[in-house]
Amino acid sequence: MKVKQLIDVLKRFDPEADVRLCMSLPGRVIETHERVWVADYGGGPQIGAALDFRGFHVYVGCGLEQFVREIPDRMEIDLGQYESPETAAKVRDFYVYHMGIDEPLAHPDFDYEDWIPPRTTSGEYNEHVARILKAKLLND
Repeated sequence: MKVKQLIDVLKRFDPEADVRLCMSLPGRVIETHERVWVADYGGGPQIGAALDFRGFHVYVGCGLEQFVREIPDRMEIDLGQYESPETAAKVRDFYVYHMGIDEPLAHPDFDYEDWIPPRTTSGEYNEHVARILKAKLLND
């Protein structure tokens, strides 16, 4: 925008009205600034406003390469084959629940404390599930 265009636009408003600068992304406003200034950095006038960091998390004391790291893949462990995908998901939830792993459960309202998972399609208990069941039975 040229200075003349900005002046012409501003002439439409009350000279005593407050001026605000708005920063927005498509579809929503993210900031409005009431303290704006005009400066000349050698290439003509520039309207400026200070960022308001209240809506952001600012991490101090670490470089970007220290903060950004690879997101670990979801823990994959072979818990065996089961009759249905739902049963397999519950067995995995059983394992996650009893091992104290910080992952969301597929069936969070299910009672994994008292449930005894079924055997795999081969007719045996999975070694990881069996270890949990053994520990549970010894504690009871």
